[in-house]
Amino acid sequence: MTSTSPAPEHATAATTGASGASAIVSLRGASFGYANRAVVSGVTLDIHAGEVVAILGPNGSGKSTLVKGLLGLNDHLLGEAALFGTPIDRFRNHARLGYVPQRHTLSTSVRATVAEIVAIGRLPHQSWLGRPNHEDRRIIHDSLAVVGLDDRSTVDVSTLSGGQQRRVLIARALAAQPDVLIMDEPTAGVDLASQEVLSQVLARLARRGATMLIVTHELQAIRGVLTRILQIHGGQVTFDGTPDDHDRALGESRSGHDGHHHDDESVPAPFPSAGPLDRVDHRNGGHRA
Repeated sequence: MTSTSPAPEHATAATTGASGASAIVSLRGASFGYANRAVVSGVTLDIHAGEVVAILGPNGSGKSTLVKGLLGLNDHLLGEAALFGTPIDRFRNHARLGYVPQRHTLSTSVRATVAEIVAIGRLPHQSWLGRPNHEDRRIIHDSLAVVGLDDRSTVDVSTLSGGQQRRVLIARALAAQPDVLIMDEPTAGVDLASQEVLSQVLARLARRGATMLIVTHELQAIRGVLTRILQIHGGQVTFDGTPDDHDRALGESRSGHDGHHHDDESVPAPFPSAGPLDRVDHRNGGHRA
């Protein structure tokens, strides 16, 4: 089979905002799904560097299908879709996208240290020999420091709690030095103490200027780091705006429905105050993140 070089990654007019900055993600009437069946459709939006965007919606709304479409994990069916100015079907530099999946696979059957798992993130930047050098080791250490696990690098990953394993996966994504982090339900399935620690990690990343797309069905743990909220319902984007605009829209919606609301319209709680990572929360049975 004859291979061809990927097309140059030129920005197009559709992916350039009013400021002149090229969008990381640009969609125009885009639809994504499986086997020619659209799950999410008609999406038009631009996401630029430094934005922290929550993709909000109930289970089955299409939010995970949207981000998996950006990652090339399902089918782009209709409309225009571009990453870093390149049409998605010609985009090849997937190391620029750091993905943290919802369901971690670091089960008790995995026999590897924390550092060894995070080192996987360096593979796209290594030679075919795959031997980490001094720079790789520095980046692995720094990635673990960002998530507060640099003191656990030699620990067997299977001995960590669910919240800690989620942070290992974030560190693995960071080790690839991506331009954007895409996280699927990073706070799901862990206790409240672990959610608080994870929210502190996301806040630290936001302060460093990281661009993040965070799929979630709730805002409570991450609202304080967001610059923007996309609400998806029934495969359609039904809201796109700031967290304050979302609060106002939610309040108006509730007023029009006599105070009743759906599960995906939970009231965002105040962002938890910063504190030491891995602290014990005695209100939740002394669990650590």
